[in-house]
Amino acid sequence: MMSQKEHRAQRREAPEPEEGDRGVPKIVIAWIVVLLFWGVGYYVWQIGKPMLGGDSRSVPVQVVANTEGGASSIDGGAIYSAQCSACHQASGLGIPGAFPPLAGSEWLLADPAIAVSIVHDGLQGAIEVAGVSYAGVMPPFGATLSSADIAAVLTHVRSEWGNAATPVEALLVDEHVERFGERGPWSEEELIDVFGKP
Repeated sequence: MMSQKEHRAQRREAPEPEEGDRGVPKIVIAWIVVLLFWGVGYYVWQIGKPMLGGDSRSVPVQVVANTEGGASSIDGGAIYSAQCSACHQASGLGIPGAFPPLAGSEWLLADPAIAVSIVHDGLQGAIEVAGVSYAGVMPPFGATLSSADIAAVLTHVRSEWGNAATPVEALLVDEHVERFGERGPWSEEELIDVFGKP
């Protein structure tokens, strides 16, 4: 015989679950069909079109600007904005203690082969710019930017923010690749050994 406590405990329990016989509402099925058709249609419609989403820095920007002579050249300013300004800033002053300035940088304004080496192959370790030491890593852009792109962005930064250095030709970037191949990042000591102190 069950005690009163056991009867109370049994009454508190929920009834056993049962399998319902109600089907899925027709409106839900209709929405699923509509969404499937829309998804497949959208996918088919996008085949062959360029992907526009994601991080814009992952795709090299090649903006063509008209020059006075009617010729065209790659817009180094647009490449700088997309690839470099996050670290070196739009002002070219960098971020104190983290990323060196490009405005007035002796490394940028000296022999253009130094700047080509840094941008093409990257830079790792401490480097002194304008009397201040910066320790960090600059990624290589040789695999993502063409020789013409690198020349255009270097020409841009060598003539901005009061800088007044000569333009950089794509041929200089090609010569760098022929001379050094696909190497790893440079250090300050290696740059000085190969190119001399700026």
